[in-house]
Amino acid sequence: MKHKVKVEVPIEKRGLLGIMKTVTETRTIEVDDKNYKRMQREQKSQPYSIEEMMLYDDIFFDD
Repeated sequence: MKHKVKVEVPIEKRGLLGIMKTVTETRTIEVDDKNYKRMQREQKSQPYSIEEMMLYDDIFFDD
C-alpha cells in the first residue's frame, strides 16, 4: 500500500544578488508501508522543541 506524505526538503535557490541560499520546501512524496511506519516512529521519538517546552511550562505553571 502506498501513502502520500508531506516532507520538508532543503533546496538551494538564488537570492536577490545571485547568492545561493538554502530554503526548505514542502513536497508530497509516496512511500510504502515499511518506510511510512519508520517515519511515524521517528516523528514520535523526536525531542520537544523550545517553543513546545515553553508552551508546556505555561500550561503547567512550572518554574
